[in-house]
Amino acid sequence: MDCADRWLVVGAGPSGLSTALALRTAGVAFDAVEAGDKVGGLWNMDNPGSAIYESAHFISSSARSGWADLPMPDHYPDYPRWWEIRDYIHAWATHHSLQDHYEFETRVESAEPIETATGECWDVTLDNGETRRYRGLVACPGFQRVPQTPTYPGEFSGKQLHSMEYKKADLFAGKRVLVVGAGNSAVDIAVDAAVAANEAAISTRRGYWFFPKHIGGVPFDCFAINTVSTQQTLRTFLDLHVGDVSRVGFGSPDHAPLEHHPILNDQVLHHMSHGDLVHRPEIERFDGSTVHFVDGTAQEFDMILWATGYLDKVPFIDDEHCRVSSSDGDNDLFLWMFHRRHPNLMVLGPANLAAGGYWGLSAAADLIANHVRDHAGNPERWDRFRTVIHGPEPDLTGGYDYYQKPGHLNYVNAAALDAYSLKLTDEFGFEPLALPADFEPPELIDIDDWLADPRPVDLPSHGSLTPIPYKPEDLMHD
Repeated sequence: MDCADRWLVVGAGPSGLSTALALRTAGVAFDAVEAGDKVGGLWNMDNPGSAIYESAHFISSSARSGWADLPMPDHYPDYPRWWEIRDYIHAWATHHSLQDHYEFETRVESAEPIETATGECWDVTLDNGETRRYRGLVACPGFQRVPQTPTYPGEFSGKQLHSMEYKKADLFAGKRVLVVGAGNSAVDIAVDAAVAANEAAISTRRGYWFFPKHIGGVPFDCFAINTVSTQQTLRTFLDLHVGDVSRVGFGSPDHAPLEHHPILNDQVLHHMSHGDLVHRPEIERFDGSTVHFVDGTAQEFDMILWATGYLDKVPFIDDEHCRVSSSDGDNDLFLWMFHRRHPNLMVLGPANLAAGGYWGLSAAADLIANHVRDHAGNPERWDRFRTVIHGPEPDLTGGYDYYQKPGHLNYVNAAALDAYSLKLTDEFGFEPLALPADFEPPELIDIDDWLADPRPVDLPSHGSLTPIPYKPEDLMHD
């Protein structure tokens, strides 16, 4: 099917929906497909390949994380449950009639670039065998799609599964469970195991900083953690208010507190201090049901759950056409969005930010949609922006010496990305599309000032994200 007069958006999660709104506002002709039967992406547990589990909560606060033109409801808790986020996404999509643009239960099996007489196009093959030729492709498939599982010598005789397959704590009942990994999902699942399993352990390779979900009585993301604060002062605060986590088994962190993605979990240390969960170092080898660790200890387990992350890739594009990696420098994407070698491929989602907020996705989608519109509408500006894409990558660290280890190389300082995106928008005269023109960002508490005088604080202004009274279910429809 010849669709070379339009672009294709793949995915109906927050990234894909933001892109669809921006493209529509820009007047760009596009189609959109989604493998599941409704919008929601990762947060729709029924979607194929969703990594969500029953105990999952949003890791940034409800009053700081929504879209600016329809903030989250005022009755939501500080850290919403997974189904509340699912319903909010559904309500926002319905608010903008975005479902009308999507073909649901339509999976992209493969996509490859094709050079034509009119320039680059993309041939997209769907799961029904149909192939369509599009002018360009905006890939928003979610980047928790291709599980990554390490290997160790020997064989484990028990059950193994990746966190992507995990749904509820009942799975652990009556079993001896080892959770491997220390991301936010890993510690969430380890807490489930601590409650439901006969024995529970968590294995990590290194030490981590654990942050409380509330500081001074307000959610963690009310503080300006994206500025370069006095790391030693913050270290002292965590030592006082969280404690030395090596006492319960976790090793000492080999990085400053904000130089690695923060772990926000108030429960895992509780369960470790009560003996419901124990820490183990990295695995050395397997011998049947016995797991041997690098410190010389060993323990019997019935189940291993690998919470070890995902491969960085667009699952339906061969690596030769799109290299996306947080493990080495093999990356094709400028700003983790614009493909350097294939001008008609954009990607939204792989950047790892120490901040939440769907309004940030709207801002990124606006950059993409403005550039896509220029492909036909303003070729001169398209070419000028392509020159920027082929130039040096900007410094998006915000001054931090971010943890330069495999799996963490796509870490981006949200404030630095916002500032650079605004610079590009001004330089090229791009228009606001999905992000309202009068957007007012939330106020932040200076963490250095607070650390100098720790105290209870009032919630600062949420700006355009201020929650409003409504029920998502009143807006939702398929």
